[in-house]
Amino acid sequence: MSSQKKASDQEGGSSGDDARHVRAVQRAARIVTALAQHPYPMGIVELAQFVQLSPASVHRLLSTLISVGWVEQNSRTAKYRLGMTVVGMGSVGLVTNPVLHDSRMYLARLAQWSGYDAVLSILVGVKTVQLARAPGVNTELIEFEPGHPQPAHAMADGKLLLSYKSEDDRRLLYRTEGLRRYTANTITDPDEMEREFAQIREQGYAIDNCERFEKGRGIAVPVFDPEGRPLAAMHCIGKIDRERDLEIVQQMHSLTRELSDRLIAAGDLPDSSNDSAVPRLS
Repeated sequence: MSSQKKASDQEGGSSGDDARHVRAVQRAARIVTALAQHPYPMGIVELAQFVQLSPASVHRLLSTLISVGWVEQNSRTAKYRLGMTVVGMGSVGLVTNPVLHDSRMYLARLAQWSGYDAVLSILVGVKTVQLARAPGVNTELIEFEPGHPQPAHAMADGKLLLSYKSEDDRRLLYRTEGLRRYTANTITDPDEMEREFAQIREQGYAIDNCERFEKGRGIAVPVFDPEGRPLAAMHCIGKIDRERDLEIVQQMHSLTRELSDRLIAAGDLPDSSNDSAVPRLS
């Protein structure tokens, strides 16, 4: 080995080591994401199947994640959940994130104008997580709980964000999670869902017609990053009169453009992470 090669390896490690380290971080992130999108603790076998890794690899990564406080294990059931360190970091993010901070003003404007709840949500794995909500005077649905995961395929915001993922990612979603029925209107056929996604991309907004809740409909439009990729969804939800759909969509597009322009001007609009909604087989 040449002296130059030795020096390079001593300073930053070989490219092979770098690739292994990056891969380990990616796999650890997949585990944390899987735990975040499931409302119940998971065992190693279940978790390994979901993230498409061997149980032995998952066990090794979990040991590291436990050591840094990102994951905790139930001493009785031996199942795993997110650790208090991650919960604390998420709480700090809700306060300090500029997208969340600035979006609250626009959510309040939408709720006041429409009379329905206005929500900012993101995609975490194959679930949507509501980060902020402004209540509308006409909405009587569910109590808002920040961070509570909802099935993406059954809600307007989730369908919108999933529609921008690759078809391979979505097909893997159908195999690993399935399309559970919540109401008579929930789309449970993958081919029908793919047609729905194509329509969403073409029209630039998504609607759920009582697909998650019997008495509530949702309309969602994207908040784009500087590259034109959706980093979040603005979601209007309630007993929305169908005759108001296009009017509400136009108002929401106007508000999200304002929000994006404001964040770009301040240098606070991040690039969207275009990672897979579900883990790749790597």
